[in-house]
Amino acid sequence: MLDAAGRLFERHGYARTTFDEIAAAAGVGVATVYKYFSSKEGIVVALLRPDLERIQAAAQVVIERPPPNPARAMVKLLAAYAPLGGGNWSSRELLRLTVFPGLDNDGLMTEFVRECDARTQAQIAALLRRQQAAGRLNPQLPIADATAVIFALLNQHFGYFLFGERTSYRSMFAQLSRRVRLVFTDWGMSDTGKRT
Repeated sequence: MLDAAGRLFERHGYARTTFDEIAAAAGVGVATVYKYFSSKEGIVVALLRPDLERIQAAAQVVIERPPPNPARAMVKLLAAYAPLGGGNWSSRELLRLTVFPGLDNDGLMTEFVRECDARTQAQIAALLRRQQAAGRLNPQLPIADATAVIFALLNQHFGYFLFGERTSYRSMFAQLSRRVRLVFTDWGMSDTGKRT
């Protein structure tokens, strides 16, 4: 059912895909689809959650063994989120639903968005704390504020990617990386990892 739904979302879009079409493509009755998923949002969450788990596991590896340079470490952490530009996330329509709360989101999708945001911010903060504890960041840097800045940059650049149909994931990520490195120079460390 999930494979069928993913193909239909890709082909026809989320809004135009119906439960009847998903059931027909999966070779099951519509009641079977409703038995497992009470809404299309539930199907989207089921499609995306395994990818999210893999993405965040890859990011956790960076947190546990970060490069010594704080800016490079953060870029590497954000690079772990690269699957957001492909796989089940390749549909910009589905990605719009999960990155920007309030845009066609309600119910289960809103909960998933909040969970994704909270987990992403927690990983950003964990990396910043680790780098600060290792003496690689200004000890006075407010971690909550720094986390908010990095998360805002991430969301802003995903917005460019999602709503700029000609924007490639690669070019978006290059710009994001450059700006992340730039903010680290203001946080008491240069790109070489030495105190400024």
